[in-house]
Amino acid sequence: MAPASRSVLLERNHELAQIESALAEASNGSGKLVVVEGRAGIGKTALLDAAREVADANGMRVARARATELERGFAWGVVRQLFEPILFAETQDELDDLLHGDAALAAALLGLPGAPPPHSQADQRGDPSFVILHGLYWLLASLSAQRPVLVIVDDLHWADAASLRYLAFLHTRLSELRVAVLVVARTGAAGAEEKLLATVTSDSGADVIRLAPLSDDSAAHLLERSLGELPDPVFLDAVMNATGGTPLLVSGVVEDLREEGIAPSAEAAADVERIGMRVGGRSVRLQLSQLPAHAGRLAKALAVLQESDLPTAARLAGLDEPDGTAAYTELVSAGIFCSGQPLAFAHPILRRGLYADMAGIERAQTHYEAARLLSTRPTAHDAVAEHLLASEPRGEAWIVENVVAAARAAAGAGAPQRAAVLFGRALAEPPPPEEEPQLLLELGSAEASAGLDGWYEHLRAAVDVAPEGRPRADAARLFARALNRAQRFAEAVEVLDRAAASLDPDDELALELEAAAVVVGMNDPTPTGSIDGRRSALRARAEDDTPVPAELLGAAAFSSVLANEPAEVGAALATKALHAAGGRPSSSLIARTTFTLLVAERFEQVRPLIDDSIVQARRAGDSGRLAAGLASRAWLALRRGDLFGAETDARTALAAAELPAPPVYRALNGGILLKAQIDQGRLESADELAATLDSEAEGKSITAAVLRLARGRLRLEQGRATEGLSDFVAVGVLLTSARIESPGYLPWRSEAAHAHLALGNHEEAVRLAEAELEAARAFGAPRALGVAARAAGLAVGGDRGVALLEEAIDAFDHGDAVLERGRALADLGALLRRRNQRVAARALLRDALDIAHRVSAGPLATYADTELRATGARPRRVLLTGLESLTASERRIADLAGTGLTNREIAQILFITARTVEGHLTNVFRKLRLDSRADLGAALTGRSAARI
Repeated sequence: MAPASRSVLLERNHELAQIESALAEASNGSGKLVVVEGRAGIGKTALLDAAREVADANGMRVARARATELERGFAWGVVRQLFEPILFAETQDELDDLLHGDAALAAALLGLPGAPPPHSQADQRGDPSFVILHGLYWLLASLSAQRPVLVIVDDLHWADAASLRYLAFLHTRLSELRVAVLVVARTGAAGAEEKLLATVTSDSGADVIRLAPLSDDSAAHLLERSLGELPDPVFLDAVMNATGGTPLLVSGVVEDLREEGIAPSAEAAADVERIGMRVGGRSVRLQLSQLPAHAGRLAKALAVLQESDLPTAARLAGLDEPDGTAAYTELVSAGIFCSGQPLAFAHPILRRGLYADMAGIERAQTHYEAARLLSTRPTAHDAVAEHLLASEPRGEAWIVENVVAAARAAAGAGAPQRAAVLFGRALAEPPPPEEEPQLLLELGSAEASAGLDGWYEHLRAAVDVAPEGRPRADAARLFARALNRAQRFAEAVEVLDRAAASLDPDDELALELEAAAVVVGMNDPTPTGSIDGRRSALRARAEDDTPVPAELLGAAAFSSVLANEPAEVGAALATKALHAAGGRPSSSLIARTTFTLLVAERFEQVRPLIDDSIVQARRAGDSGRLAAGLASRAWLALRRGDLFGAETDARTALAAAELPAPPVYRALNGGILLKAQIDQGRLESADELAATLDSEAEGKSITAAVLRLARGRLRLEQGRATEGLSDFVAVGVLLTSARIESPGYLPWRSEAAHAHLALGNHEEAVRLAEAELEAARAFGAPRALGVAARAAGLAVGGDRGVALLEEAIDAFDHGDAVLERGRALADLGALLRRRNQRVAARALLRDALDIAHRVSAGPLATYADTELRATGARPRRVLLTGLESLTASERRIADLAGTGLTNREIAQILFITARTVEGHLTNVFRKLRLDSRADLGAALTGRSAARI
């Protein structure tokens, strides 16, 4: 049965049917986004009310929020409206189930009802945005697992930036949730961030409903139903001209016509314009002039407050209780206020008209008084701050205190843009001189996180005014980190050097600054001789028997592997650095040692370090550290041949890094993701991704080289060998200029050799491959050696080529590089086939084909299959059961499940959906022929009777 409200929705049956269809799809497990657009008064809210009735009738849970103009600066304001009523209504057992893992962390950071205390205090300089977004996703996922959910957001154009970012994050992940998201935005409205708003409302997968004005026939029907007779065409034209066919205004005109007893005749058409002016809110001041003065004062107070209880609005208007009550009654009777609590205007048109009619000085003064009135409430920092933003600076301490409290709360809740605005307002007040350095630092950090202009000037000023010693060093490191992310390397080194200049060179703090400067300097593709000399001095200092800071050891390890010292040397320095940190390594030390161990191919040692870093980043709500940890895990997965794991973590890391959008993170994560897609044979998707990252690929940093190398491989796979070679050579020029010699970092010579072979440049291919082979042997890491030996084997051919390919296979056997081993097996098999050694070739090609299927490497599978058929053999059946049949991703998930973790816990650890975990485990159970999860642990250790 249709909801009752459908009958009063003129010309909206088609639109409501679209929404009903989306709700049905969501209830069946295929989430949908529906966007409703239209001008003010067009009937958007009425359509939402009808949609809610449909959802209620079908047993869906409804989470509803309405953004408002005044509250658009409240970080996560819309999100709080969506989830707070639901969580308030839950029992403790239900809360324990919903607020689990990442959802609990997000709830704690936002202070949602029922949230457990946070595990640890988030660093106020970190940005927890992504951690919160991911946790909110899981909260909604848990709610939808109980029953389907309809999320409604009205007046999206006024939504705060943090909540818009959540909706943008959510809409790409809706397909696997029983969730329908219905958002309503007014066309032509300003106020929200245009880019974020467009991300939500312009999604290609969304159902977009654009509400049109009423037709003449519907307006005539409404007039006839209300006035008792069919309107004259002249009268109808007057109504449509006065209202533009906007349902709200048409209804208002009809109501006033009926109250005044005006018949819809041609003669009465002149009355329509007068009534239309009044209904549209354009003469609200005239309406108020006909009411007692206290009504006008209360209306203006509410225009500033936007929504309030009566006592607060009356106090702001300077009214005592009897006058406030009388004014409220008169405003409701006049149709200006809604009846009931909280106080609100009958329509936003009325509030906006009155607010705009107030003089600027009057508005600013009223906002100041509203802030003063609300400042006595301990939880009203956001509202107080919003009013103060609309008032003029006065140099009052209480203003600074309230605005700074709101700014720090916004920064801690992952809303750096909001924090930046508030810190700027606090500095404009201004604050006491002794507080200025810290506030400048927090302002610049927030601006850098949000990608806003001004961060450079504010962070530089923060360093300049910071007291000498630890405060200045900490400020300098923050400034240098922002400069490094912006690829302004020389300036970052200069900032660190200036901070160290006033310290004793042997002071531990000075050594930490020196280590940071050397690492930053190594990112520069055109380092000065000074940096080269400092690298050497730092390495020598790390070898001294004198104790040195862990940061210096970490920098030495980083420098060692990039300079192509033996891998075991860099790994030993990294291990020493971690021990020197005493179990409390900084995020910068974790980044350097993780990188070193990954390049040195200490995979078993680095994996728990990466996992622990990710756990700590999640607990601390540090999105930047989380992005770095996920990128490291993705890179590790890629090198081990786990393409699904590499793609999953790289996508997640890219999403985390896109919040503040530092180019360095985007380049690293984008390069890993691009390479994972190429290895799977998804060249079209890879090409689309590469197009979005072209500017980052041209970046001048050693991290950007990761992306450019991957883009070169894409071009080579697309048959564009000349363009691919150009990218490989550019990477080589950049790394050589930066004095980076290690093929363990990026094997650009091997890739260039492959491109030269494709172009028929045999001699140049041999030269580059031999040079990389020499460097790889000096480095001594098996995977790097295998990559170089494979390229050299293909380049030189003949008996030596066979020997080199065999050397590559042996190296990969020791290097935990299953995909690279598969490539070498296929290459050797193809070479032996061409030498007419078909029997030996078949065995190699069959092994290569098995590997390709196991890791989902489409191009390798095609290559191995083609070569195998050329030997006269038929490819054997792909392994369907047994441990060897598990893909790397299936094994990864199976191992976690074997420890007793639930699907939801596994999904949160790996940043994938529960449905993805379920799908992989279904495959695992089938391949291992298991009936029970309880048997999984034994099967994975080889104690079960799994069969091939």
